[in-house]
Amino acid sequence: MQLLTILLATTGIASAADIFRTTGDNCSGSLIGCSGIQENVCCAFSVARSQIRWNLPANSRGQGWSGAGCTASSGTFKNPTAVTGRCITFSWPVSSAKWLTGGGTKVKARNDVEDENCAEPNAAVYELDGVEHSVKIPEGKAKEVESWLEEGQWEKLGALERL
Repeated sequence: MQLLTILLATTGIASAADIFRTTGDNCSGSLIGCSGIQENVCCAFSVARSQIRWNLPANSRGQGWSGAGCTASSGTFKNPTAVTGRCITFSWPVSSAKWLTGGGTKVKARNDVEDENCAEPNAAVYELDGVEHSVKIPEGKAKEVESWLEEGQWEKLGALERL
């Protein structure tokens, strides 16, 4: 996960973050998510997991949502200092997530209105034969690439552009 750490460390300078879900328990396994995502942009996953891995700038907070487009039940955690690779476990499967500046925890109820400012995952990180690979997900292909990660279709992932 060294490349992911480098990607995440450089994004803090530009006030962006990385929000990834994992394929395994305890934030293990392959990662898929939104790298370099701007504040208040919802990252939508096609497969929900209760653990999300975050790279966040200082004085920020992360929000995980049970519904698509940052809707339904949500949980918020404060992040006073910049972090890389912080694993947060939610009490429900997270379908979407975003980050905000400041340490507030109040969340306006959003039960039925999807966030119009939503992004699909743009990066995936996986390990094969002891070597970490980070790839760019082509626009409109996140759901397909997500299924490749879940099914271990490494040859298809290997054909994607490297990050």
